[in-house]
Amino acid sequence: MTKNPFDMTEMFKAFDPEQMTRMFNPQAMMAMFQPKQPPAMFDMEQVIQANQRNFEAMADANKAAAEAYKDMLDKQMEIFGKMTLAARQQYEWAEDTAGSSTMKAKTAAMNEAVEEALALMKKLAEATREANEQAYAQVKSQVDGVVDDIKKKS
Repeated sequence: MTKNPFDMTEMFKAFDPEQMTRMFNPQAMMAMFQPKQPPAMFDMEQVIQANQRNFEAMADANKAAAEAYKDMLDKQMEIFGKMTLAARQQYEWAEDTAGSSTMKAKTAAMNEAVEEALALMKKLAEATREANEQAYAQVKSQVDGVVDDIKKKS
């Protein structure tokens, strides 16, 4: 059996909200910052516990972002499905009722539908990327400000 080239099931698994939640587990995230022998004056577990609410809020936000990406991918596939279905239906009608010249025209129409579907799918992905860049730019200045405040307090 030939694999459907438009089956995006494996790609969508990367945006599974539960997997994203596990990926942003606060203990796992903070473990990379934990020195092998922590200094006695700095208890990372206490920091994690004190910020548990914030870690949970971040995990929820990341889960919502993963759901949004999955929704975008679903919408891309919906666009592709609708456009190619219409073209396939025309193709099937032409196959049953027309000659070879009409079939060539319908094949061209199918190619055009696929091309337009892919262009719209790309446009949706680019809009999503631009929105992410804008969101990051807005938060980056806040991050820079917090880092400056931390440096001043040190």
